[in-house]
Amino acid sequence: RPEAARKVLTESLATNPKGDQGKELKALLASLPTSKTTPARPKPIPAEDKTPVRKPVAVKPEEKPRDKAPDEVITTMPLVNRAPLVEGAVGLRLFGRSLRYKDDVFGVLRPYTLGLDVGGFALPGAPQVAADLTVYPLARLSNGALARLGITGALDQSFGLKSTGSSGAVSYPTVAREWQAGLRYVAPFGQADRYGFEVTGTYGMNTFRVDPVNDERPLDLPNVEYKTAGLTLGLRAALTEKFDFNFRLGYLHPLSAGELSSDTWFPNASMGAVTGSATVAYRLNRFADVRLKADLRRYFFKFNPDVGDPYIAGGAVDQYPGITLQLGFRY
Repeated sequence: RPEAARKVLTESLATNPKGDQGKELKALLASLPTSKTTPARPKPIPAEDKTPVRKPVAVKPEEKPRDKAPDEVITTMPLVNRAPLVEGAVGLRLFGRSLRYKDDVFGVLRPYTLGLDVGGFALPGAPQVAADLTVYPLARLSNGALARLGITGALDQSFGLKSTGSSGAVSYPTVAREWQAGLRYVAPFGQADRYGFEVTGTYGMNTFRVDPVNDERPLDLPNVEYKTAGLTLGLRAALTEKFDFNFRLGYLHPLSAGELSSDTWFPNASMGAVTGSATVAYRLNRFADVRLKADLRRYFFKFNPDVGDPYIAGGAVDQYPGITLQLGFRY
């Protein structure tokens, strides 16, 4: 390498600078190629990139479907918890009546049947106009419990009825009428308040009367007029989007029974009564429905006869089955 050789020659020349050897060392040193160190060229500065910087696009996270809370229920059913201002129904009722005595000692008490007799039970067939109405006066003024307290009433009125005497020769005009009035409270419960528990207290009267023809009437048919105080429990439910169900069961305490508990018939009689009904309703819209109801009202007696009473019997059952088709409304 020239640099190494130049170094060695320079050191030798320094030791022997004179004489022939010195001249040879100088000649050799002069013959060596000089190396010029070329300074390193600076790296070119890259041109400024004027391309606009692209910002990363934010990826929108995929929304997962939100789980419904346990109490979040979507339904189009009319909720029981929405207290109406008024609800009721009007329609046609077919009913029957069967009066049967027990332990008739002398066999002189005549049973009575209105409708087709099937084993002592009268099938419904006599027509009545049937209507009921319940008004909740505080429904628009309060959201509390008082909004569900209503004033209720019902009326069943017969038309065109006839009864025959024991001979069957004469037909007598007959009136069958029942009315009730009282208070009703509805307490909703269950999921989305689809169910309601009812408590109803009433006073009412049920009349079955055979009117005279030419001032004569069958004396072996006592006219009854039951005046009662009653308590009824009920359950209503929204079964589907279109169907509702209502069931009621009650007890009536008869305060009087007309001629049947008079001195002429059974003055020592004790009595009671039970009622039951089941209703299925098909909703036409938010305000109207069609209802089909089956019901039974059953009065039972224990006569407690004494010696000398006009009639001697152990008791009796007076029952009224019915089937009703009505147009209902709710607002």
